[in-house]
This record gives sequence, structure tokens and C-alpha cells, in this order.
Amino acid sequence: MNTSVERKIASVAEKLKDITYLFDNWATANVRLDKMPLPAMVNLLPVSGKFVISRTQLKDCPNCMIAFADKTRFDFDGVENDKVIERCKGYAVQFIKELNKSGLFEWVSDEVPYSIFYDKLDVNVTGIMIELKLKEVQGVPMC
Repeated sequence: MNTSVERKIASVAEKLKDITYLFDNWATANVRLDKMPLPAMVNLLPVSGKFVISRTQLKDCPNCMIAFADKTRFDFDGVENDKVIERCKGYAVQFIKELNKSGLFEWVSDEVPYSIFYDKLDVNVTGIMIELKLKEVQGVPMC
């Protein structure tokens, strides 16, 4: 049985130290993060992607958005919040390194866009969200 892209991402996330993994949409993650240990990596349900088909296999290539969030004070200041943002960038870098080491996806290189978020959820978190187009190395056999 072929492993889903989400399970492959989860297996890479397991290699990150002291970070909770969650696969969900923003609305449900908003509720669940209230009860989960932080920091957290949120693999958001992909809204698009493509199938890459060759003679021998079909590879899933979703457009992924992955958020890294950590606790912040409700009434944070810029300097304090910048520390949280930089810590979350560090988690993203660790994830990309582990992703490339895994051999499950084609090498992530070049540009990886990110955006900063705060005051997005009910729980007081700040973080970054990266956008990746992940292409499986091993897909579903066509024969």
C-alpha cells in the first residue's frame, strides 16, 4: 500500500525535537491548539496540487502550507515577538533539512516563501507559514 503524502510529512515531523504535529484545517486547528503543547507544526489540508504521471508511476505533488507556531503573550511587544518568529523560522529550517534528508520527496531548494502570522487564532501564538510544492520520489505504480 502506498503511503499518503500527509503520512510522509508526519514521519519527517516526528524527527523534530519538542514540537507537536497537527494535520488539519485552520478552523479545527484553532480549537485543537488550545489543548495541545506548543510549539506546534500545523500541516494544513492542501487545497490544490497536481498528479505527475509517467509510464511507470503516478506521483502526488500537493501545494502545501505548513505553519510553525509558538506561544506568545497576549499583549506582546515587537522585540519579544521577533524572538518567537525567529524560533519558528528555526523550526521551519529544521523541517526542510529533515525533509531533504528523508528521501521521500524531491529535494527542496531555491525559494521557499513564508509569511508571518499573529493574532490569527484563539490561542495566543505567533509563527510563520511556509509554502512548499512537494513531489513524491516514489508514487503509485501505473502497471
